[in-house]
Amino acid sequence: MARIPDNEIERLKTDISLLRLAESQGYAVTQQGKDYATRCPFHDGDDTPSLIISPKKKLFHCFGCEAAGTVIDWVMKTQAVSFRHAVELLNEGNAGLLAASDKPVKRNITHKHPLILINKPP
Repeated sequence: MARIPDNEIERLKTDISLLRLAESQGYAVTQQGKDYATRCPFHDGDDTPSLIISPKKKLFHCFGCEAAGTVIDWVMKTQAVSFRHAVELLNEGNAGLLAASDKPVKRNITHKHPLILINKPP
């Protein structure tokens, strides 16, 4: 597979609005100064908006789970796709069409099993 040229990656990061992409996927954003806040789709229990989108910097950062990145990272995380697939979606203009509810966000979930002690007779 051919490598994606750096100038193409940079063009996507600068030309595509992360804020508009998040809104098109159904995330409710509220302005907070020069930035925007929304509930983080990458971790459970986000009762108050903890994910900040900075349109000027074209970056996002969650203060709850530390998820962060560019528009490409956003598509990778919200759509559970690879870097290459995210770039293809953004190039095709399809990233905004992929609603947040179409695919679940993949989360690392560790199931905790109760510790079972077996008493052996002496």
